[in-house]
Amino acid sequence: MSRRTEMLKKVQQLNFVMIDVGLYLNNQPDSPAALALFNKYQALHAQAKKEYEEAYGPLTYNGIDAEKDGWSWINKPWPWEVED
Repeated sequence: MSRRTEMLKKVQQLNFVMIDVGLYLNNQPDSPAALALFNKYQALHAQAKKEYEEAYGPLTYNGIDAEKDGWSWINKPWPWEVED
């Protein structure tokens, strides 16, 4: 598995954890343990996404620096177009 694929998989896994804990928090919004877990994985996800985007370009609109790069992100391979 390529480094790019490993990094993308990590971003996806951390995003899944955030969604899962977020669903739990929808039912248990006052759970300090769940809130702490969500905050932990939110920070880990943000860091993993930042590292991926610095190496391979933005994953979403939020990662675009249009002032610096224009709309050039469409010229790079999309994450699903990369082959290992």
